[in-house]
Amino acid sequence: MKIVFFDARVWRYLVSAISKVIEEGVFVVDPEEGLMFRAMDPSHVIMLDMRFPRDSFEEFDVEQRTELGVNLEDVAKILRRASKEDRLEITADEDSISFAFIGKSYRKFTLPLLDITAEQLPEPQLEFKANIKVMSDVYRDTIKDVELIGDVIRFVASSDEFKVASSSELGEAEIIYTRESGSLIDLVVEDMQQASYTLEYFSDLSGASRVADTITIQFSTDMPALVEHELPQGAKFSFLIAPRVE
Repeated sequence: MKIVFFDARVWRYLVSAISKVIEEGVFVVDPEEGLMFRAMDPSHVIMLDMRFPRDSFEEFDVEQRTELGVNLEDVAKILRRASKEDRLEITADEDSISFAFIGKSYRKFTLPLLDITAEQLPEPQLEFKANIKVMSDVYRDTIKDVELIGDVIRFVASSDEFKVASSSELGEAEIIYTRESGSLIDLVVEDMQQASYTLEYFSDLSGASRVADTITIQFSTDMPALVEHELPQGAKFSFLIAPRVE
């Protein structure tokens, strides 16, 4: 098995973010579908889903569906060595997986594969009443703002604005985006929707937004939220997080 992706930094930021939530996981490589990763955190609060279609790779030499169990923290350490111009080559055999940076030099790192299997997690069947799309830098700044105050993030969406808030004994943070401000790419809301979530997960995963073009947040009142990252070459990273119901 050998696959090559045009920008190693995309993988660097994605895996670094994922490794803060999940220690071990399985990359599934399929000759038709591409590369997939889906897993839940140990507390079953959040489910992560990463997908790179076959066509997103410069080279995709995969003969059969393969599961690659890895220690994500170890992979993240290697990928942090990615430089600006590096492409990423991933190869694997029965016992090991290798990550190589193709740039000014060829740098290859090999790790043992773990004897774990991919979780069989069904596709969530949810209908969301609020759909908000923003630029990735807007999303990332919002997370940084609410981190200053509390440990719970609250979404409130109406037909003309999207509000993100957090409060604690320290005080309150409130960020409001409107159609007029130009910060919203899209806003579709049925009635008013509001829900709260554990901020720590958003903080841990915010690094993934550094390589995303846009972020879409979907939720309904006191229901799970789905946060989708649009990545280069048609790839996607999303997470589904359970609400905090006070």
